[in-house]
Amino acid sequence: MKRWALIAGLTIGVAVLSWSLIDQTPPKTFQDNTPQRVIQGKEKQTESVETLVKPEPLKLTVILKEHYIDGVTETTKKEETIWSMMDFWASYEGCTVEEQQLDRVVFQREVEDISPLTKQTGYFGLTEDGELAVFQGLPDQGKVIESFKPVPIKPLETKRENELKQGIKIKDHRHFEQVVRQFSKQEEI
Repeated sequence: MKRWALIAGLTIGVAVLSWSLIDQTPPKTFQDNTPQRVIQGKEKQTESVETLVKPEPLKLTVILKEHYIDGVTETTKKEETIWSMMDFWASYEGCTVEEQQLDRVVFQREVEDISPLTKQTGYFGLTEDGELAVFQGLPDQGKVIESFKPVPIKPLETKRENELKQGIKIKDHRHFEQVVRQFSKQEEI
């Protein structure tokens, strides 16, 4: 039995070897691999088409309007050089486009905080009409921040009324909302 397996193995080996010797075709070269169809070059167009798209980089005037909860709107204007529109739009994520022109974009954003101006110089006080308002500086100087709508207040104890007449310094966002809720007649501002 071993003899027959040896003879069969040798026969198969000789057959494979002789088959590879019979196929004597030379290896293919680059010229043998020619494309099946020839593509003709197109003529160059000498006429140019005018387009509204400017070549890169694009320069835009960007105006950002930030609306704070105290009613102040800060507007910043800057010139930006844009290399990637994808990066540009990503940098203004969370903003809405108010206006867009070829060389100018106006964004607006609602900021859940008080403005830097109010953080520095903001005081709560009473207007001449007895309404709660935000003042730039102490209330006796009378500089009401015009963008903040005065709020009608509840009847006050004398102590609280005196505090407001002297002015309550606005510390931060939470303090601002707390004072408005505390003194306001309305449930929600």
